[in-house]
Amino acid sequence: MIKLLVIIFNDEKKLKTLFRKHRLTYNAMTYGRGTASLSLLRYLGLDEVRKSIYFSLIPSNLEEVIFKELGTKLKIKEVGKGIAFSISLNSSSKFINDNMKVSDEKMEDNKMNYELVITIVKEGYSDQVMQAAKKAGATGGTLISGRSLGSSRSIFMDITIEPEKDIVLNIVSRDIAKEVMQTITKEAGIKTDARGLLISLPIDNVLGLQDVK
Repeated sequence: MIKLLVIIFNDEKKLKTLFRKHRLTYNAMTYGRGTASLSLLRYLGLDEVRKSIYFSLIPSNLEEVIFKELGTKLKIKEVGKGIAFSISLNSSSKFINDNMKVSDEKMEDNKMNYELVITIVKEGYSDQVMQAAKKAGATGGTLISGRSLGSSRSIFMDITIEPEKDIVLNIVSRDIAKEVMQTITKEAGIKTDARGLLISLPIDNVLGLQDVK
């Protein structure tokens, strides 16, 4: 089985060392920022704190070892040092399976009590998403800037879709995930000016989130 490993961590050198050690070659990186209010950051005279977000494919048999090293060597197990989590993938291309020497093992039952809530809204509406998420019990999140594949706005089922997007990632405990999604939908969903779309994914393993509710 192959899993998607997501790491939010600002020391690229240490991560590259870890990737090379375990021969993890299917990696990608982008930038995001914390979801503190921009108005608050400006009031305090602070710039936006940019976060590096890494995506890597790992075989499930290495997951325990990699998470142990992320926790002990990179200190991600300490709150505030970073975040790491993994998500099971249903399938991957034969080329990836062959090169990572992955067997056709059965997917394990997910025993972790967290879910990743992904909200895609029009650019500039991430604060509304976070306010709604926190109202339902979420403690924080990460923002990634993106855009739709069209070069300009488009119309789908009488809904105007803007090309620039804010993508908000919230990791929440499973028992409040539904309420978080319902609250975000109510305040920043597709029927609001934010035009928000939401999905959630079960998380298999997580580091750095001891205080998540």
